[in-house]
Amino acid sequence: MSLRRFGLAFGVAASLLAMPARAETVRAAGTGIGIAMVRLLAEQYRRDHPDTPVWVPESVGTAGAVKGLATGKLDVGILARPLKAGEVEGGASVPICRTPLVFYINAERRDVALNRRDLPALFANALPPFPGGEVRVLLRPPSDTGFIRLLEAYPDLAPTVTAARDARGAVLALTDQEAMDAVETSRTLLTFGAFAPLLAEKRKLIAVPLDGVAPSLETLENGHRLPEVPLVLALPPSPSAQARAFVDYARSPAASSLLRASGCLPVTGP
Repeated sequence: MSLRRFGLAFGVAASLLAMPARAETVRAAGTGIGIAMVRLLAEQYRRDHPDTPVWVPESVGTAGAVKGLATGKLDVGILARPLKAGEVEGGASVPICRTPLVFYINAERRDVALNRRDLPALFANALPPFPGGEVRVLLRPPSDTGFIRLLEAYPDLAPTVTAARDARGAVLALTDQEAMDAVETSRTLLTFGAFAPLLAEKRKLIAVPLDGVAPSLETLENGHRLPEVPLVLALPPSPSAQARAFVDYARSPAASSLLRASGCLPVTGP
């Protein structure tokens, strides 16, 4: 295990150990895609439920959420996918919303637009400069949800992305927040990830048009075929009444406008 991966694993363990005892607090943790949105939901929820605080630490990833649910450290897991069979026996997955997956860049780089044919050169670090200068891709780990979906949408990119990781010798950004920090402070870096945290965290980042389409919640809602990722709240086998009430609230009409403002299309129906 590399030092960076050891550090990430240690950070996940430390975050779970530092979580408060249950009492009336709902302990929710998981993927960086949903951290800011769930914090905003928690703030809104507590206005009407002042006796039920919802505690949301920094990202521990979907894997950390699954571990926290399985060990009883969490009341609610924040996942970028539903629970898999056998991960949390008797647990429940509740889809809340879905968000586009986009290439994004510093908000000052409005000169950048991509076509499907540009992607191999982008990942090979051979893309010609745009009017505002060069663009370089920031890589993510093979386990990153965004990059998994990217390669599902464009499977022919897999060898180029793998070669790029091998050539760089290291993954440059492990978490969504780390990736956004890096791109936000650079005029050349660009990466692929969830649209929602760009809005929920009020980042100085913009989605890059791809094949003439500017990715947004509206393009997803209007039927454009974009890679996307769900935000799922997961419950353990015997959830507390407070945890279930918070998850129910996240699926309610009262939460839908907040989710939409955060770039995540609310799930409708039962």
